[in-house]
Amino acid sequence: MLKLKHFITCLVLALPMVSHATCIKVTSTSSLSSEITAAGYIAKSWTGVTRGSGGNIGLPSVISVSSSDSFMPAGTLLASSTASFITAASTTALTSNQILYRCALADAGSLYEVYSTQSYTAYSGLNETSDIESAYHTFYNGVAIRLTNIKSGNYFSGYWQSREITSDEYVTDATYIYIPASAFSDVYVEIFKTGSTVYTAGNSANYYLFANNMASGFSTLRGPGMNASLSDGLLEGANYGGWFATWPGQFAMYNNVTFVRGAMCLVKDYPSVVLLPTISTSSLNNGEVSQSNFDISLSCEDSAISSVSKSTSSSANVAMGFLVNQSTAVTAATALGLTSTSGLTHLLDTNYGSSGVASGVGIRIYDESGNALNLLSSKTATTGNTGGWYAYKDLTTSQGDSTDGITTYTGNFTASLEAISGETVTAGSVNAQLQVVVSFQ
Repeated sequence: MLKLKHFITCLVLALPMVSHATCIKVTSTSSLSSEITAAGYIAKSWTGVTRGSGGNIGLPSVISVSSSDSFMPAGTLLASSTASFITAASTTALTSNQILYRCALADAGSLYEVYSTQSYTAYSGLNETSDIESAYHTFYNGVAIRLTNIKSGNYFSGYWQSREITSDEYVTDATYIYIPASAFSDVYVEIFKTGSTVYTAGNSANYYLFANNMASGFSTLRGPGMNASLSDGLLEGANYGGWFATWPGQFAMYNNVTFVRGAMCLVKDYPSVVLLPTISTSSLNNGEVSQSNFDISLSCEDSAISSVSKSTSSSANVAMGFLVNQSTAVTAATALGLTSTSGLTHLLDTNYGSSGVASGVGIRIYDESGNALNLLSSKTATTGNTGGWYAYKDLTTSQGDSTDGITTYTGNFTASLEAISGETVTAGSVNAQLQVVVSFQ
């Protein structure tokens, strides 16, 4: 008897597994390979950008705003700075070799720095001004901020934008992509006076330490499994998934800038170049100097108050000074002890110490009475004469030309190239930069 048995054949189809890579936030060296640590990269804990946790974005400690629209019209640039992502995006500074994220090698081409203003709030990046392109109202009425992503060249807006993070900005091993803090862009910051009335519900005090802790802008990573909702063109205020833990950077003025509004002065005229006569090293060593005179003119509202005292809600005090605006010159002068409290006594060559640059010499600035002036090493206000600030009427004279409530004040100064005591004078060129500054205190 032939018995037929039913054979059931099961066909099993093996489908390929799809790996969905997910970027991770790196907070310890356990997420780094030995190859990456050997290359000099580090990892450490970072919290993310909670409110009030932004660093100092490099603006002057005091920003002056004239109460007169005719003297200072809307659109006037009040201050600017370049905010380093490394040092300014968080109160706890990052380092350029600090790894912030790790992603799969397959994620190359899908990694983006995304950035926007904080459109979550009306006074911190939601309301664009009507008179300045891509500038947004701040909590201080009449003042707007504009942020520019330096690597892309684009202004921040209330809507997310992206810039691809490319292979020359990250490092890899055989398995992963590692994204360091240096991959993210610095931000150019501009502060403007605005006449826009799109937003008017902020602070209007004549003296205001910026105490609102909302950020003006954010920067973070968008990649597989990381901040995926932050898509280009979406409003930040409605799309902020991942905030705050996986966002490493914010840019804010919180507790670092004081706005003072009142009658003020502006620099009217100054020489772009002051040429000093050539002088020999032997003459300098014998105590001789090379000098040249120059004039500075200010336009001042007639009600401006000349003083180095700290401004208050009822007194906006105006002072002037000469700012050494090259960090290398500040560092060199400080190293030589050419200081007076927080100020400097001498202006040095921008490349002091380099080949072909004269050494052992510096430039001093004298007022019309022959008094040597201290120079500003930064725009920090209220440091007085020892820090480089002087009441503007102490250094200038009224020209008696008051028109429409504005008067010209002119000061006569002398730039003097001199040997530095205790230093050896060597021959070479001297090319130094100095900026005249006038500001509320």
